[in-house]
Amino acid sequence: MAKDSQIVQVGKRKLELSNLSKVLFPDDDIVKAQVIEYYFKIAPTILNHIKGRPLSLVRFPDGIYGEKFFQKNRPDWAPDWIEYVALGSNPKEQKDYIIATEEAVLVWLANLACLEIHQMHSKKPHYDKPDYMVFDLDPPEGYKFEDVVEIAFNLKSYLENFSYHTFVKTTGGKGVHVVTPIEQKYDFHKVFETAQLLAQPFVEEHPNLTLHIKKEARKGRVLVDIYRIRQGQSIISPYSLRGNKGAPVSMPLAWDKLESLKDPREYNLTNVPEIVNTEGDAWEGISAYAVELHTERKLKRKPIIKDLKPSEKYKTPGAA
Repeated sequence: MAKDSQIVQVGKRKLELSNLSKVLFPDDDIVKAQVIEYYFKIAPTILNHIKGRPLSLVRFPDGIYGEKFFQKNRPDWAPDWIEYVALGSNPKEQKDYIIATEEAVLVWLANLACLEIHQMHSKKPHYDKPDYMVFDLDPPEGYKFEDVVEIAFNLKSYLENFSYHTFVKTTGGKGVHVVTPIEQKYDFHKVFETAQLLAQPFVEEHPNLTLHIKKEARKGRVLVDIYRIRQGQSIISPYSLRGNKGAPVSMPLAWDKLESLKDPREYNLTNVPEIVNTEGDAWEGISAYAVELHTERKLKRKPIIKDLKPSEKYKTPGAA
């Protein structure tokens, strides 16, 4: 990508890339060509998690210190091979959300200086039913990351008491996402209610936590944000870049890796593709661990064992 613009072949698509030498991360001298290269390299892995999901995009056309904007609607001039879905309760206010189906979509988005990819909690064809619960641990400024990690481990143990499988990733900022995959058969209201039933007693047991969404009410406590579990809401996607100094990545991790992590910025544009290439995807096969909501599980009845009289026709085990 030495030229400032060029035409490339990505799979079966031909794309024109432009302004390749434009600096997007000034502190790190990272240019747009490197962002495109990152998304091309990580595409097979990130697609395992975002394929079929409506996406919201955060674009930084003038770099991370310039104006940024959140884009939900597919541009009219987008190539016709880019898949999308119209969503919204009011037909007049529906938006055409882009759905990434192949590597070329990610390269095309990166060329638009889309640094951040945010995903909805549901995927095709059941856009009204989430396939995971997410507990977003959002600490106040100056909160030690190691203390956030401790909260994440406490939450892990707590959720596993209800037979949920827990997965974790950094947000690419100062927080952590704890995710529990669920069967995709409940509406958003039911899933949010369940997350609330789980979060309320957990927060009440820990005075350093809160469910108050307003910052003035948090009083230095860590927000356990369950309010993203709503239709139309989203979270930063696994392996997405963040528009912050250092080009950090929202990185899925094995729990033992999180335990030893001192600074989430250790995972960034420059090293994540190689880490994934050598160590694999910590969230590989996450959907295989989906379970029913604990509030909906049927109690399994124990078999009734009756005292049977010895058979006159057949000898019972142990009979002389």
